[in-house]
Amino acid sequence: MHFSDHHEIRIGEKLPSPFRNAIGIYQDGTTPMYRDADGKLWAMSGHSHMGHIGMFCGTSLCDLAEVYPIQTNFCVGHADFAFSGIRYPEGVRARGSLWPFGLYICPVTHRFFCFFHNETGWNCKGTGYDALGPCETPAYDSDFRHVGLMHSDDEGRNWIFDRWVLTAEEVCFTERYNPGAGMVRGQPAGVISLGSGDFSLYVEPEGAYIYLFYNIIRADMTAARWKSCDVYVARTRKRCDGVMGDFVKYYDGGFCEAGNLGKETAIARHAWHPRVVWLRKYGLYMMTASLAPEDSRGGFVRDQAQVRFSRDLLHWSKPVPLVREGQPFGNHYIAAVSDGNSGQPSVVEGDAFCFLCNHNGTDVDRFPACIVEQEHPVADGASGGQESDIGKESEDTE
Repeated sequence: MHFSDHHEIRIGEKLPSPFRNAIGIYQDGTTPMYRDADGKLWAMSGHSHMGHIGMFCGTSLCDLAEVYPIQTNFCVGHADFAFSGIRYPEGVRARGSLWPFGLYICPVTHRFFCFFHNETGWNCKGTGYDALGPCETPAYDSDFRHVGLMHSDDEGRNWIFDRWVLTAEEVCFTERYNPGAGMVRGQPAGVISLGSGDFSLYVEPEGAYIYLFYNIIRADMTAARWKSCDVYVARTRKRCDGVMGDFVKYYDGGFCEAGNLGKETAIARHAWHPRVVWLRKYGLYMMTASLAPEDSRGGFVRDQAQVRFSRDLLHWSKPVPLVREGQPFGNHYIAAVSDGNSGQPSVVEGDAFCFLCNHNGTDVDRFPACIVEQEHPVADGASGGQESDIGKESEDTE
């Protein structure tokens, strides 16, 4: 029998979290967290065009509190000035906002690294564009994503922009509109890639690598809607000298393609904003995500949380929908997080943990959760178990 055949996740009553609109934090994505070598738990929450981005510190989720708003030594917004003039790898001038989705703290130098999501169609101060051309608001959310990196040497008070670390194989515009890339050819109109983004960070607690689990959305320009939203992964080797290496994408059975403009192979289908934790007691990884059905005519994402399980971070079970009090459970963004006062938030030592849930710019809610054995286990294989969902799209949307 497979893990999900004889275990279930029970979800408790909603509790508040520290990440609230009342203090100027409008979280839009899952909240990045990391524990430093001294045992302090750090988190970042908010984004750059609503409220502010705050640094939070404590010993656990129970006592996390904002310690200061962050400052950047670069601006965001207009393409003429944003991100220190460092262009996207395709040669297009960078623009728009930053959404912090990944936090890592070097255990030797104590340098903070923040990985952030960026889009070409939001908060660009008149220079935004999407798949169709210049825009103020992207048509069917069809603007283009990249992942950026910045660092701080004063515990997150001030940040320096480093570079763009993750870019899809396809360039960040279409043949309908060239945003200043010279002779670079845009993607042919039709089914297009919207770039690499909508990600989370997973740092191996004892292993050698840092992983980025990210989405690539494909949109149908004729139908004017998303066509698919799948999960991919890239990794970089840990270092202890205060430098962050380049990422290598998983492609065709191995980590072998460049993080910028390299090819990539999906590891899970129809999943929005993936996030991974290690269930140490069970020797399993668990991925949380929201359902992003193929050809989603009823909206881009269904606020229905799902979990998948894996033993190697690459081959994932079919999704198991989460239920609370007999009703579908979830929100636009969901993250499983350890709520202990030691260890990394991405490592669940026993059965108890919590879910953090929020929508675009809302308060983040906290739900205690626990893994329990089912009283009446599902018959062997009936729930799909550990079989990979790659190539099984129809089963993903049932």
